[in-house]
Amino acid sequence: MRTSYVVVAAVLALGATCQEPPRVGQMENLVSGLAHLHTWDKDMQGKGQYAYDAVMGYGKDIFPVLVAHLTDDTPTAIRDEVSKRNPKISDAAFLMLLDLTKSKWQDFVKEGVFVTTVLDNPIYCVKWDRQAKFKVQEKFRAMLAAQE
Repeated sequence: MRTSYVVVAAVLALGATCQEPPRVGQMENLVSGLAHLHTWDKDMQGKGQYAYDAVMGYGKDIFPVLVAHLTDDTPTAIRDEVSKRNPKISDAAFLMLLDLTKSKWQDFVKEGVFVTTVLDNPIYCVKWDRQAKFKVQEKFRAMLAAQE
């Protein structure tokens, strides 16, 4: 009987020292989860979907992870039947960062970003090539460094 108490005490002691998983890993999973977005509203964006709400509500700590995903070409589950286009995680991350940092897409014209008005929903209208994504990523990194 005494041995069981020792074992239970040891387990409790070890359990008390369990550490929380690294926050960077949690943030990475949340931002990668943007691939599961299935709708994007021109006004409400992705509100009401877990990945969007979790990222937008996380706080400033998630900004560097969002910035890292500006070059992520993983398609989302959002599909425009007119243009036959699936926006990428990079498109969603860009629009979310604009909202979170109170920036406008026009601030990134020199980096090669263009948001057309052909379609009513901006998620389908972000136009940028791979080089522009890297330039935008660097500009956001500089903006975040300046804020610290």
